[in-house]
Amino acid sequence: MSDIFARGPLRIGASPTGTNDRDSVDLRIIFRRFWKDRLIFLITMFACGLLAAVLVSRVTPQYTSMSQVLLDPRAPRLVVSEQVVSDRNLNDSVMGSEISIIRSNTLLESVIAQVDAADPDAFSYIDIAQAEPSALRKVLSTVKGFVSPPSEVTPAEEEIARLARVDRLTWAIRRSLDVWRDGESYVISISVETPSPQLSMLLAKAVAERYVQQQLETQQLSSTQAANWIERRVEELRLQVQDAENAVEDYRARSIEDTGTSLEIITQRLVSLNDELIESRAALVGAESRFNEIERVIAEDGFNAIGNLLTSAPILDLNAQRLDILAEDAQWAESFGPTHPERQKLRAQLAEVDRAMQSEMRLAVDAQRNEVQIARIREQTMSDSLEEAEQQFLEISRSNNGLRQLEREADVVRDMYIELLNRFTETQTKEQLQQADARIIERATLPGAPSAPRPKLMTMLGLMIGAALGAAIVTYRQISRGTFSTLSDLEQTTGLPVLSALPERKWANLSAALREVDADKLGASAESIRRLRNALSIGKADTEPQSIALMSPLQDEGKTTTTVLLADLTEKADNLVVVVDCDFRHNSIQREFGFKIKRDLGDYLRGEASVLEALHTETGMGFDLMSLRDADPDVADTITTQALRELFHDLKQYYDTVLINCPALLPAAEALIIAGAVDQRVMLVRHDATPRDAVRRSLGILGNSGLDVTGQVLTRIDPDLLQDSAIYSYAT
Repeated sequence: MSDIFARGPLRIGASPTGTNDRDSVDLRIIFRRFWKDRLIFLITMFACGLLAAVLVSRVTPQYTSMSQVLLDPRAPRLVVSEQVVSDRNLNDSVMGSEISIIRSNTLLESVIAQVDAADPDAFSYIDIAQAEPSALRKVLSTVKGFVSPPSEVTPAEEEIARLARVDRLTWAIRRSLDVWRDGESYVISISVETPSPQLSMLLAKAVAERYVQQQLETQQLSSTQAANWIERRVEELRLQVQDAENAVEDYRARSIEDTGTSLEIITQRLVSLNDELIESRAALVGAESRFNEIERVIAEDGFNAIGNLLTSAPILDLNAQRLDILAEDAQWAESFGPTHPERQKLRAQLAEVDRAMQSEMRLAVDAQRNEVQIARIREQTMSDSLEEAEQQFLEISRSNNGLRQLEREADVVRDMYIELLNRFTETQTKEQLQQADARIIERATLPGAPSAPRPKLMTMLGLMIGAALGAAIVTYRQISRGTFSTLSDLEQTTGLPVLSALPERKWANLSAALREVDADKLGASAESIRRLRNALSIGKADTEPQSIALMSPLQDEGKTTTTVLLADLTEKADNLVVVVDCDFRHNSIQREFGFKIKRDLGDYLRGEASVLEALHTETGMGFDLMSLRDADPDVADTITTQALRELFHDLKQYYDTVLINCPALLPAAEALIIAGAVDQRVMLVRHDATPRDAVRRSLGILGNSGLDVTGQVLTRIDPDLLQDSAIYSYAT
């Protein structure tokens, strides 16, 4: 025994803090949880599908037939002017009005009459042709038949019965009729759904045809009424035009007799005189301008300077002679002086030409002066004549006010007459070539299969509703489940870190668990235990020996398996480990392995054995064990916290780690005593099994006793939920 504990006592150090391992949401985990509850999902889905199929099988089949009409705004123009019945602007309001017309009782009543005429038995397929009397009415009718003989049906009663039947049919057709606008187009769809395919087709076809026919009849009636009114109005206007023109001619004849002329002649004369006055004034202005310029030149430079202003033939001839004389004198001047006889002769000729030119210029100036006087007189004469004509025009105009009024009235009546005469011709043309604004673009056909109910669709819809309901039930079960399913959920609820997560394994016993961990040293189970060991800082060089209690709120949480595996891997890390099995009620470790124990934990607690005597060192598993030989619940009544604290203190003198397998905290009262005697406490919570209230209550019990918990371990997790995590796999 001394060789086993040759390492001597270890230093006591502070307990390490556990790590806070946060989990993340993974859709694959959610799908796997749904897979666990797949039976609920499938049962709900198929139950709803079966219910839908049963309900559909009990519904009377309905057959739908549809026709379509097109409201064409591009009506052909038969005439160039506006039509008597103008084309409509097919906006939403107009389309809605046309749909209301199709659903109106007036149109449906005409459809009923048309269908009855084509097939008297058409409405026998549905129970709307005659009202089924109630049971009370049948009894009263039978009694009345016995009391008084039936009387003959009068024509009034027949008419009332016929109107009642038409009214019932109208409401029945309206319930089965569906009319709508096809998107934003000008197409109106007409659908009829009845238990009879023949009746559905017949009604859909009759409604569309009757609607188009009613449009045509309405337009023809409007055109006929308009043509009749226009014809009467044209005859009235013709007589009014004749009377107005006669009145104008009579008034014009009287006016000519009184004034001697007509307004038209005076108007033409005014135009002519005005043109002549303008010409005379222009001539006067031109003559005055020329004369004034001549007088200015004479005053400044004399008569010789106005030669260029006067263009008479004599002056031009004299001017040409003067130039010839000057040219000849210039030639003589080249050889002779001024006294030469020839040059003196030329000067005498030049003086004679100048005297003649001055005389001609004076005559031209006098002629220009006379021209100015004549132009002034002509302008005055034209002005006086125009004024006289204007005065005469005013006099005739004042006397012709009545004539103009009569002419205006005659023009108005004549324009109206011509317009209505043209419109009458157009209306007659349209009346003969009238066509409806709507036309049928799809005729109703005989439906080959029921439109409602649709068994496959309804069954599929039932399956979908069932699937949604099943998913909701499964989701509610997941949400309302009072257990912990994720590491983050456990951490957020308790406020304590999750030190590790242990996967679920189907081990037959503890030996099988140890063999798997030894065989698969990098497997999920081994790595999860190593994670717990590292989180608890077990066996580190800078820590002193410590006692650790593995606890759980309830039984079957995996405490014993976790304790044994943790002891095994801690021992493989070159640490001395002892396991103290304080579960006096079950004594799981000893019961499974069946060690030959001479002295046990009960002997130590009763003072009948020392610590070393109560230890069993020949476990063959690398760690030592202190346990009861047999389960003995009475031992729980003898233990105290002080006694256990002394026991664990003595064990830490020989071991690096003391692991205590505790009983469940809530059902076993001694668990709290054991928890108060150790250095660290680890709470084991089973995945999707341990209730939340049990965990909260267990932590509350420890907290009320002033005992803290180092961390938590989520045990027995489905391996598929964590198989994708790198924590539990390592490639070698």
